[in-house]
Amino acid sequence: PDVFKEWLAFEKIYGSISELPSNVFLRPMKTGEEVEVIIGKGKEYFIRVSSIDQYDETTGTRAVSLEVNGERWFIRTPDEVTPLKLAAGCGGTVNSARKEKCDPTNKGHLGCPMPGVIVDVLASDGDTVEEGETLFKLSAMKMETDIKAPIAGTIKKIYVESQDNVDGDDLLAKIE
Repeated sequence: PDVFKEWLAFEKIYGSISELPSNVFLRPMKTGEEVEVIIGKGKEYFIRVSSIDQYDETTGTRAVSLEVNGERWFIRTPDEVTPLKLAAGCGGTVNSARKEKCDPTNKGHLGCPMPGVIVDVLASDGDTVEEGETLFKLSAMKMETDIKAPIAGTIKKIYVESQDNVDGDDLLAKIE
């Protein structure tokens, strides 16, 4: 079922959360809340949410600062809920420029391996491709990288154009 596939994708991205208290997983923490997480013998973490910034429509993320055993950590995390609220008429606008992310459990999804700029798109919707065939050229860290088809099939849709800025795991193409 889809729920299981979603769970596998979640674990592939974030790792096992079996030691995380259920209430923290089901109800996200708010600013000022603390939780103790025990991962194993001698591996205790006291986590406190210091701040949660405003939703960034450009990237679809929020900046969150945490204190882990007294050490301050800053992370940028995807926010899937706010765009749904915005679309439901709860104020603001929905950013259509945010790119769809690759489903790591779907072998036909071709995701971007790292942030960069698409230099060249070598295929089109409807093209038949072979496994390992170069479909995109990505410029990242002053190097050009070939992005190859993960499977043989027909390209259902290409999601990027030449000169598009992309992030890691952005969906570049779907192959069936």
